[in-house]
Amino acid sequence: MIRYPEPLKVGDTIGITAPSSGVTGVISYRLDNAIKQLQELGYKIVETDSVRRQNKLTSAPPNIRAKEFTSLYLDRDVKAIIPPWGGEFLMSMLSYLDFQKLKEAEPKWILGFSDTSTLLFTLTLNLNIATAHGPNALDFGGTPIHYSVLDSLKILSLENGQNFQQRSMDKYQKEWLEVTKNTFPPYNLTEKVEWKVLGNEKEIKMGGRFIGGNLDVICKLIGTPFAPVRKFIDKYKSDGFIWYFESCEMNSTDIYRTLWQMKQNGWFEGCNGFLFGRPEGYSDVADFTLVDALKYSLSDLDIPVVYDVDIGHMPPQLTLINGAYGEVAVKNGEGLVKQTLK
Repeated sequence: MIRYPEPLKVGDTIGITAPSSGVTGVISYRLDNAIKQLQELGYKIVETDSVRRQNKLTSAPPNIRAKEFTSLYLDRDVKAIIPPWGGEFLMSMLSYLDFQKLKEAEPKWILGFSDTSTLLFTLTLNLNIATAHGPNALDFGGTPIHYSVLDSLKILSLENGQNFQQRSMDKYQKEWLEVTKNTFPPYNLTEKVEWKVLGNEKEIKMGGRFIGGNLDVICKLIGTPFAPVRKFIDKYKSDGFIWYFESCEMNSTDIYRTLWQMKQNGWFEGCNGFLFGRPEGYSDVADFTLVDALKYSLSDLDIPVVYDVDIGHMPPQLTLINGAYGEVAVKNGEGLVKQTLK
């Protein structure tokens, strides 16, 4: 079975490391505020050396990023790891990780999204551990902290065997408000949330083990030793699967080609349904739309496909546990997700 980390408790230490991009400029002040607010919530914070560095789009060379992540993962005093944000090239550090050493260690929670998905996805598949796709450390820097971000800490505090429910949001953010040295605005919630079902069905239900992340970066793991998806499918095929994705900077043709490739590699065998987050930086290509991309790539599977879900780069978002069993219900544009740590 999936291995679950120990529950995160108030008073525990959270490690912040940058396995992809570092934080510089004015955003570093938001990170300071995030750390301050996490400390006010009762958590201790440790930060690795390269978090506030940036060169060629990464915080450090890949071997250093791997070393800093590993140092936190093997530190028994650190109970969770939350990168500040994603980036572009996390994949380059994977070959420097000692997966056997990580597998022998007690699992601990890793929380984040975007390029952090590369790490979450890889560790769930290779270490058979649960990981948490949800807010980054910088999301704790808005004042006040949105309830969905605080909920991620509650989810990480659950015991093995417990379950939790999350409902779709009321509104989402289309554009970020400006961050300065002294102002750390909360989410700018202006747009109405509506979960949509491919084929315009008004009500659907599905269940299975959750797996997924950022489509832009996970697809680059196809054919590499870091993504033994078929092994994961074989291990948990009796439960079925719910794949979830979010994307950033992919247009409609990118999404279609990527999903087609995943399907041809057998990634969607045993899949009982899909969840797609609101895509950021998205564009149609001529008359080929997002709905076309989903329909052309997935409709032959004859399973529910839900899109514009609260996942990813247009917050607020749900916290989804890779490896955990879950059930999803959607009715009249509203969604309910229940997951069990089993």
